[in-house]
Order: sequence, then structure tokens, then C-alpha cells
Amino acid sequence: MSPSVITLLFLLFAIVMFVLEKIPLGITSMIVCIGLVLTGVLDAETAFAGFVDSNVILFVAMFIVGGALFETGMANRIGGLVTRFAKTERMLIVAIMTIVGLMSGVLSNTGTAAVLIPVVIGIAAKSGYNRSRLLMPLVFAAAMGGNLSMIGAPGNLIAQSALQEIGLKFGFFEYAVVGLPILLAGILFYATVGFRLLPNHAVSGDTTFDTEQDFSSVPVWKQWLSLIILVLTLLAMIFEDVIGIPLRICRTSISAISSI
Repeated sequence: MSPSVITLLFLLFAIVMFVLEKIPLGITSMIVCIGLVLTGVLDAETAFAGFVDSNVILFVAMFIVGGALFETGMANRIGGLVTRFAKTERMLIVAIMTIVGLMSGVLSNTGTAAVLIPVVIGIAAKSGYNRSRLLMPLVFAAAMGGNLSMIGAPGNLIAQSALQEIGLKFGFFEYAVVGLPILLAGILFYATVGFRLLPNHAVSGDTTFDTEQDFSSVPVWKQWLSLIILVLTLLAMIFEDVIGIPLRICRTSISAISSI
């Protein structure tokens, strides 16, 4: 059996297992890596090179910084500002998409969507609007917001790595030249035509998400510190060329402070 056929079979296996989730996703990935080594398609160094890839380190550090923002309740605090200024459902959707889109650009689109779902469900409970009409715009805003910066989506960093191999690279916010118009167009769409197309499914007796998370035990200084750390991280990455410190080093160093 040729290496290409073996690779396609492992790819098919990974897709099926990712969809079915019969075993943890991490185990599926490891099975594929080990399988490609045992079948001789890849050598061990190539198969496991991703574990020490600078982009992987960057994303791990990014989730730590983002996690601090959410675990301290600062993300909920930011989300709470939405209900204060949004007087109608349409305004609420625009506000949610704006906040989620911007946060996805400086954190991670997938991670932002995952952690803000309970926040938006809480907003829906407080405002009285149907959660199904708020969650779809949230997901689309997260996907579009990931194109605002180099760290917003995994694909952006993959492209950056490919360019660095030939001596080129994108600026930190260079993706926003295309990503920002896309995000604005998406918000405009859901504020007009898309608003009429949103699903309206009633949900009752669902306790999957805690819509009343209590962060009263978290000191206020920790909440603001998480926000300050995020801002410092962004500044360090934006001015990478000026300070001469690689992105992954800046991100990892500040992440260590976040985890203390």
C-alpha cells in the first residue's frame, strides 16, 4: 500500500472519529501520529514536530491569557455592559457581534465563542429574548473576528509560518485590512436582512449552562489585572519588531504571570 493511500486512510479515520467523538479528540490525534510513524509514512521527528512548534506554544499561552479574562469574571463584566446600552433585540445582536468580533481578533475565535456562550445565554435570560436568536450571530461574529489579527485564527499563524520560511511575514493587524470589512458586513447583514432569518426556538427547563455565574469571591484587582495583562500582551506582540522579543516569548512570559 502506497504512503499516499495510507495517509488518506488515516485522514478518513480522523475525520470520522472527530465527528463521532467516540474517543477523546486528543487520543484520535495521537493514534494518527503514531500510526503514520509505524507505517513508515513519517519519521518520528516529523510526526511530532508540532508539539514544539512555536505556533502551538503561542496558542497555549494565548488560552491562558484568555482564560484569566474569563475565570476572573471580567468577560462577564464586559458582557454585562451590553444589556445596559442595548434597548432592543436588534441593538443587542449588533452589540454582541461587535464585542465578540473584537475579542476574537485578539484572543481566539474558537475559544472566545466557547467561553462566551454562557455569557450570552445569561444576557438572553436577563433581557427576555430568545437565546437561539443571539447564539447564531455570536458564532458568526467569532468566525469573522478571527480575521482581525494574526492570532485570531489558527490558519493565520500557519500562513505566517509559511511566509517566515521564505523571509516574509504579515503585520500583526494586517489581516484586518480584509477581516474588518468582512466583520462590519456581517454585523450589517444581521442587523437588517439576517435579523429576519434568525431561528426562534423556544428552550425550557435547560440547565446545561449556568446563566448566573457568581464571581463575587474574585477580588476586583484580579479582574482588572487580567484585562491589563491582555492589553500588555497585545502591545508586546504589536511592537514585536521594536522590542525585539518574539511573539511566543512575550505571550508565554505574560501567561506565566496570568497563571499565578
